[in-house]
Amino acid sequence: MSAGCTKAGSHVFKTSDPKRLALIMPFETTPLSNRDDTPGAVCFDCEMGYSTFGMELIRLTATAWPDGQELLDILVRPLGEVLDLNSRFSGVWPGDYANAVQHDEASPPHDQLPPDDSTPRLQIVDSPFKARQLLFNLLKPTTPLIGHALENDLNAARILHPTIIDTALLYPHHRGLPLRFGLKMLMKKHLGRDIQTGGDQGHNSKEDARAAGELVRLRVGEMWRKMRAEGCVKRDGGFFPPTENEKEGGKRVGL
Repeated sequence: MSAGCTKAGSHVFKTSDPKRLALIMPFETTPLSNRDDTPGAVCFDCEMGYSTFGMELIRLTATAWPDGQELLDILVRPLGEVLDLNSRFSGVWPGDYANAVQHDEASPPHDQLPPDDSTPRLQIVDSPFKARQLLFNLLKPTTPLIGHALENDLNAARILHPTIIDTALLYPHHRGLPLRFGLKMLMKKHLGRDIQTGGDQGHNSKEDARAAGELVRLRVGEMWRKMRAEGCVKRDGGFFPPTENEKEGGKRVGL
């Protein structure tokens, strides 16, 4: 018999079957919205821990794209009894829950707190249903939702969203699926930056959300430079291939 890979106070489990996940918390499609103050695109990351219902959402973070401004960063009380916060990966510790304050939509995000508030406490909501609704408040079905390996985050929050940009697919593994590059490796390779350096202190969902956004911004820049070289132009809020007149003009000046 194997000795096992780790020791813990409780046995834990994870299920990825959507039908089993929906028995605990049904999936919901991003609702239509008439709001005109939603961001153009949202970067999104979740942290998960183990409860008596399996792996559940315990932190949800959303940042604006492309500037990375914090939009939402909350701890979440899971539906089941907490068995293991998975802290060495999630970065969420018992002390974070003990020190958390109840979510108040009128409170500014941490990024907008005055400089003298050096140790802000995370806000907390009472259920993943509330966390999902707060994220929905930032979205329309057409809002690009950006992240890395997004199926994990979408499953954790039980969200069906039709417009996603997944950096695991935007930067595909050279050997193809199911192999995928990790977010940490992509940031180091393409932007020369180290993330997830906390070791056993775990990840930071805000850092990961922003990292995914920066990778998307890099790829968008690369694509735009290529499009410009091919004569594409930006006008009326969109990108268009060159007209026949523009093509002829380019030929005359030797482009």
